[in-house]
Amino acid sequence: VVVVGDVSGKGMGAALLMSSTLSSARVLYDTCHDPAELVTRLNDVLQRSTDPGRFVTLFVGCLDPASGELHYCNAGHNPPYVLGGGPPRPLDATGIPVGMMERYPYAAATAVVGPGETLALYTDGIPEAMRGLELFGDERLLACLGEVERAADLAQASRSLLAQVATFAADT
Repeated sequence: VVVVGDVSGKGMGAALLMSSTLSSARVLYDTCHDPAELVTRLNDVLQRSTDPGRFVTLFVGCLDPASGELHYCNAGHNPPYVLGGGPPRPLDATGIPVGMMERYPYAAATAVVGPGETLALYTDGIPEAMRGLELFGDERLLACLGEVERAADLAQASRSLLAQVATFAADT
């Protein structure tokens, strides 16, 4: 199970909401084997206990390493990409961010991460990194992700991407 999320806002309130979201997700994924059910139940919990206007974008995926089958729910999060053997394949949203609407019916989708392919997950901090009024953007992100196949390992690929974002943003 992999969970990546991003909470609206900044500061202590946002940090507490993310902490609560992750704690609730940990409890739920012991009993919810379907990512859409997990996100639906998590949405109901957060909807009841979160201030209006607060929400969490969330990607929850269950990967079967033997088959490469990834069953996922993408609640308004930036699209992860499957990399390798051609152009990056985005895993689009299957629902709205968590905490926005009571009893929202989240859906799941399935993708395959084949041998030698990489699942790239990230938050909006990368494409929304700024230099003045210019965003790092999706095109630069995709160019960096294209370099993943040439990296010696995933740690190097991650360091390279973060270094390119830091160089772009310079002292901003």
